[in-house]
Parts: sequence; structure tokens; C-alpha cells
Amino acid sequence: MQVSSASRFLGMGGSVAPDSGYDARARMVISLLASIVTIIISSVEGQLMLLGASLLYALSIRRFKALTIAYLFVAFMMGLATLCTWGLSSVAPFVSFTFKGLAVPFMRGLVMLNVVLPLALTCRIQDLLTVLKGLCLPFCIYLPGAVMIRFIPTFMNDIKQIAEALQIRGYTLTLGGMFRHPLLVLRLLFTPLLFRSLRTSEELGIAAELKGLDAQSRFVPYRSPVWSRKDTLLVAAALTVIAAALACHYLLGRAPVAGHM
Repeated sequence: MQVSSASRFLGMGGSVAPDSGYDARARMVISLLASIVTIIISSVEGQLMLLGASLLYALSIRRFKALTIAYLFVAFMMGLATLCTWGLSSVAPFVSFTFKGLAVPFMRGLVMLNVVLPLALTCRIQDLLTVLKGLCLPFCIYLPGAVMIRFIPTFMNDIKQIAEALQIRGYTLTLGGMFRHPLLVLRLLFTPLLFRSLRTSEELGIAAELKGLDAQSRFVPYRSPVWSRKDTLLVAAALTVIAAALACHYLLGRAPVAGHM
């Protein structure tokens, strides 16, 4: 029997590792640093450095199947974006279309995917709520933030359930078939995902209410987060990679520091 999304939000599901090995604060710091530096660096060389290091970071959690599914989904979305950009450049001369011009934005998305997935797939929701509330953030910020992070493994599990339902009905999803029959994919995959996501968001909100997380309640964590030597080394490694990426950006990319795409 499938576990409900409310139970998964409460930490009872199998989508999150029982012990991530690193403090949630360390993974959140890495996500924050990556989101800042990937916007600063606008050269292909610097982005390649960030992409390679972030991919190794994502592979370290040993969730290869989840990472593969995420990459296939992102590749499909990037293919649609490339197709739309090419179509716009055909009818609008002022819109330029080059694969090199799309490389940096796409790599920025992959870098963020590589750093957010370990945070979402290894950190318990209780740890995320403890860390976010410890930052003295307003209730309207820290709770939706934790729910959005926890929504990622829930959404991936919904994709798995829909794919299994399609197999029962005799449909087999392949990457080539998705590109050959986009309307069929829209009807069989994306429409159920849309309604399932709406239902999941409602269940996550109900689960949060059942946990007593309202604006007036005092949140008492089950266990206090502990910053260890491993967390310090992880953040230090991230800072080293950022320094190397900035060096590649200035010395090899020869591009001005800017956030434009």
C-alpha cells in the first residue's frame, strides 16, 4: 500500500534517508552559496566547474535513480525551452538563438538541481523546520520554505505512481515517445501530475496543521541539530570550489561578472 503524502510529510515515508550524515544547516548553506555564485558567474568555464562539483555532491547521497529521473525531467523541459526559443527566433529576428547562449542558463539550473536534491532527499522535515525557525524567520516564510523543499521527493513519488498506473493500462513511457507524441504525454502524464500536485499540496498543509505548526505555537524539536567536523569540511570544500570557479571565470572565461543570461 502506498504511503500518503501526509505521512511522508511527517517523516514516515521512505523518500528521505533515515540519517543524512550532515547537518541540515550545512546543506542549506551550500544551497545558498550555490544560488548566489551561479548567478555571479556568467562564463561557460566557471559554470562547468560548478556543475562538475555539484554533480559529485549530488552523487554522494547515492540516490542514483532519483537523480536520473530528475535529470530526465529537466532535460525534457530544457528541450521544450530550446524548441520554443528556436521558434521565436524564426518569427522574431530580434530574438537570437545559439546553443552557447543557452548553455549558461541551463547549467545554472542543473547546478541548483544538484544542490537542492541532497537537501530535499536527505534532510528530515523536522530538521528543516528547526533550522528555519532558528533563523527567526516569520511563520509565513519558514513553513512554506520547508514545505517546498519537502515537496520535491513527494512530487517524484507522484511521478512514479502515475508511471506505474500507465504501465498497468498498457502505456510505456520512453524519452523518444514523449517527443514524438507530446499531446499524448500532456494528456496521460502532465494532466494527472497537475491534479495530483494540487492534492499533494493540500495534504502537506493538513499534515503541517496536524503537527501543530501555527503562528502562536512554540515549536519544540524532537532532537537539536548538531554541527560536526564533517559539516565544517563540507562547507570548506564548497568555498574551495567557489574560489576555483571564480578563478576559471576571470582567467579563462574573460567575461564580466554579471547576472544576465
